[in-house]
Amino acid sequence: MHLNLTILVERWKVLSLFGNNGTLILLHKGLNSIKKASKYDLVLSPQFYISKREKLPIKYAFQAKKVAPSILEEYLPSEYGYEYIVLKDGDSWLFFAYSPKDVEEFLKSCCNINPNKINKIYFADQLKPILRKLPIGIDEKNALTLIDNSATIVPRSMLDSDRYAKFTKKLRPKQSFNFKPSSKSNSDNKVSKGAVFTIISILLLSVAFLAEALSYKKAIKVEQESLDKIYTKYPELKGKLIRDSIKKKYENIEKKERAVRELLDKLSQLTSKKSILDKVDIQNGKFTAQFRVEPKEIKRVEAIATAANLKVKRINSTLLVEGVLK
Repeated sequence: MHLNLTILVERWKVLSLFGNNGTLILLHKGLNSIKKASKYDLVLSPQFYISKREKLPIKYAFQAKKVAPSILEEYLPSEYGYEYIVLKDGDSWLFFAYSPKDVEEFLKSCCNINPNKINKIYFADQLKPILRKLPIGIDEKNALTLIDNSATIVPRSMLDSDRYAKFTKKLRPKQSFNFKPSSKSNSDNKVSKGAVFTIISILLLSVAFLAEALSYKKAIKVEQESLDKIYTKYPELKGKLIRDSIKKKYENIEKKERAVRELLDKLSQLTSKKSILDKVDIQNGKFTAQFRVEPKEIKRVEAIATAANLKVKRINSTLLVEGVLK
């Protein structure tokens, strides 16, 4: 069913309101002042996050985010309070961890900026397309550059370059992430202008959906007329028992096929050159898969399986993964 073009345009206009950007700041520990603004979008320098690149047989970001703590745990201090972000980069995943509390405390101490003014965040590693051409100047002594394909702050004296890119809003990365305040004390109890703006936008969006619903009603009427013609040609299909029988038959077939597809997808995520699938046993709607895994790879495979809600049993270098066909 095709949506009315006018409705799509109106929806796009309304949704674009939510994309209103704040003043873009490159956050580094040499920062000592910021021009006043209603809200700020932060590009975190490597001084405020850690990152790691991993090639994993994971398809979706929510799956990658589940294993992020186990991927980054060896690099993190013992304190809690980290937020994890994942980003697909070619055939690899980029894992980021940052501390909202560290960001908030630094902004407050250096520039007297309250946490409720922080809007979106980015990571300096997202600036790689620029950094591959030129380092970005941070201040008179330091610059942001690439070392081993990772964004790094170094003294300018270490670089051979005589030219430096200036950090401006034109360098804003394409993908942003919501900043998550460290505690309830960071929230503003008063209704802000942004909240009022959001409420108005939601109301406008509701109007767009109402208009779309009316178009659906018209389309349903056309579909019903088409269905009436089929019943006229094949009157036996009017019987509810016959229709239900046909529907149930194909639903059962589709359900079994979908379960097998989902099983294959889960097993493919666990398989690699270092994790070999030896056999799969399926009985009574349950399955057991046996993997031969290299010792250094066991922890990673266990983390991915657990994130996919599968049970894992370790027997030496063999992993038994159990689950249910749904």
